[in-house]
Amino acid sequence: MKENKTHITKFDLFESKKSDALAKAMDKAMIKIDDSMSYTDFALAIGKILREDYGKHTFDGFMKVLHKDLGI
Repeated sequence: MKENKTHITKFDLFESKKSDALAKAMDKAMIKIDDSMSYTDFALAIGKILREDYGKHTFDGFMKVLHKDLGI
């Protein structure tokens, strides 16, 4: 089954239905905790999830996708 994807950057990255749903759920959760959450707290939370739930072996791939998506 082919997943519906929406083009999101000039770098040919595509947002899946899953990533879009996750982004919306994360945003709602962040607003519940602090509607003006700092990027520092957000970054630290993502780092904790990567370390504890995904593992060091995923860091390079995660950063590659993130850098492409952000255009850096």
